[in-house]
Amino acid sequence: MDAMIIMIKGACFNFVNFFKGNNIIMDSRGSKMVRLELEKEKIELKEYSDDASLQELTKEVESFRLTNHLKTRYCKGCGECCNQPIPVMGLDIMILQENTGLSLYKVLEKYIVFPQKPNLNSRRDGIKEFVNMCGLSKSEAALLYEYNQCEPLILPRKKDGTCSFLNNQTGLCTIYEYRPFTCGLYICTMGDELSMLQEMIVRQGTWYAYSLLGWVDRGEISHNPFLNADSYDRVYIKDFKFNSERAIEQLFFYF
Repeated sequence: MDAMIIMIKGACFNFVNFFKGNNIIMDSRGSKMVRLELEKEKIELKEYSDDASLQELTKEVESFRLTNHLKTRYCKGCGECCNQPIPVMGLDIMILQENTGLSLYKVLEKYIVFPQKPNLNSRRDGIKEFVNMCGLSKSEAALLYEYNQCEPLILPRKKDGTCSFLNNQTGLCTIYEYRPFTCGLYICTMGDELSMLQEMIVRQGTWYAYSLLGWVDRGEISHNPFLNADSYDRVYIKDFKFNSERAIEQLFFYF
């Protein structure tokens, strides 16, 4: 196996880049890094660099699942996760447009099942209460509210409950090259930290989708990491760092 050059505190070390149950992905400059490990029979996110993007995260999950004994090593043709509602985020809508050549209207008509529109007055009131009652900053309060109050856009489903774009005979995706982001990230053997990160990505990606639909003004979600991105390699893992224990505590207190 090829060895890898990694810079640590100015020193240069040359060593094999994989240990059993421990995987590291880095770019050619040796800076971007995502580290996953097996933990209690789950794939867990353990470490990442500040410049590691969501695109690198999905690549690492795809690579790492092939290096261990878990059932997700044999995902191809399984289709189990395609039996669940599949979120479509704002960037996914843009990618669908780019790859299909369809207008926004046609993409929404063919690929999207809409949720109920969010109640913006309830959102503003909820955020204000979090700020006043819980001592949170406005952006923290917005993230907390959006985490709890978020119904995603989803792909259409067949009568049997499977995704409309799943080939039931082969178990393969018919829009694989431009499938929604969560299809590439989600695996049923996710650990708690990786799962929480995915939940935060979906929620912020959903509120960004609301803004693309004109359901919420961009100014009201100025904290959203997707606002100025045109691809998943321009959105960074660190921007979804969220204190889940604090969130659960505050949600319990509020609701």
